[in-house]
Amino acid sequence: MPHIVKYENLQELVPELIPVLQESIQNDLLEIRRINTSAEKFQAVLARFPQLKDATYVIYSKYVKKCDHQHETFIFVTESGSSITHIRGRDLALYGIIKPCEEFAITKEYVQLMHDNPAY
Repeated sequence: MPHIVKYENLQELVPELIPVLQESIQNDLLEIRRINTSAEKFQAVLARFPQLKDATYVIYSKYVKKCDHQHETFIFVTESGSSITHIRGRDLALYGIIKPCEEFAITKEYVQLMHDNPAY
């Protein structure tokens, strides 16, 4: 299967994201989501993890089952992609504090791949 890039503008929007994370997101191995800073739950999380005040995105594996998130590590980055901190899944649940990244443009090739291979 040819290499298909997921997001057209990932590099432009998060230029400081380290290459291995950028490549893992583009290859659909890792997921990037925006932190919903207006969520009530995020305010409680911020009280426990004040370093997240500058976080815009979180990177995680979308393939880890919910019951196994305790064994995962979440990577929090700034708006430009600089790493802020890593928090273990057993210390934090992402549910209720993240939302899709509408600013990233999905490539036509990726959309076609998903259309042609719904089980992908």
